[in-house]
Amino acid sequence: MIDFIKASTSKEREAINLFLLRHNAWGQGSTQGYVAYYAAVTPPDSRPLVDRIVAAAKVCPLHTPAASRFFAGKKGEAWKHVYCLQRLAAYHAPENLLSRFVGWILRDLGRDPRIHLVATYADTGLYGPDGRPQDGGIYRATNAVYCGLSAAKRVVAYQLNGQRHSLRKGGVTTRIADIPDQARLIRGTKKHRYCWAVGSRLKRAFRRRALEARMVRFTFEPVYQPKLLATLRGLGEWLGRQWLRGVQR
Repeated sequence: MIDFIKASTSKEREAINLFLLRHNAWGQGSTQGYVAYYAAVTPPDSRPLVDRIVAAAKVCPLHTPAASRFFAGKKGEAWKHVYCLQRLAAYHAPENLLSRFVGWILRDLGRDPRIHLVATYADTGLYGPDGRPQDGGIYRATNAVYCGLSAAKRVVAYQLNGQRHSLRKGGVTTRIADIPDQARLIRGTKKHRYCWAVGSRLKRAFRRRALEARMVRFTFEPVYQPKLLATLRGLGEWLGRQWLRGVQR
């Protein structure tokens, strides 16, 4: 049996952060400001809590007003009510648990009057076990509204003396002007954007209709990164050689 919990103690939050460090490519995420911690855990036993977690997530306000306005619209102060599913990870989780876990998180967030929309991103620069770029399949399975593909223009980090340094650390963002001249800038990869409407049944329906109207121009299309293209190209060449051998026989 798997229980879903919202962390209420520092011990639980530390365990979730450690789990995310182990199993999420981008680490634990934000620890400052409003952050909600969630976990799916197996029944208590002699193991520490972090080893009983099979899935974990963190939710916080979206990182910039501009990003929030993209989801909420540019009028008024609706952008202040856009939050972000910033981290999500699973390890040895039962089949279909992740979609149930996300649904449970969204219902819990819907009870918070500060939260109207919950956005998230699927980074095409990361790959799943099947070798394909992430495309947010779990988000589509939980009925999120697809909100298009972000551009890969923003500088997210820089490399100096062989080490990668993120521009964002906690609540502080390094300015481009402050990056050493000899550093190599690292731009973000394209990301699929998704968003859920939350709240009471009527409010959720109203917010979803408005969100769908704003995002009607977007249609989901998979993105193939160079790594996958190279794999497909290699597979095509191998199939071509096999066909040629068959003809020569």
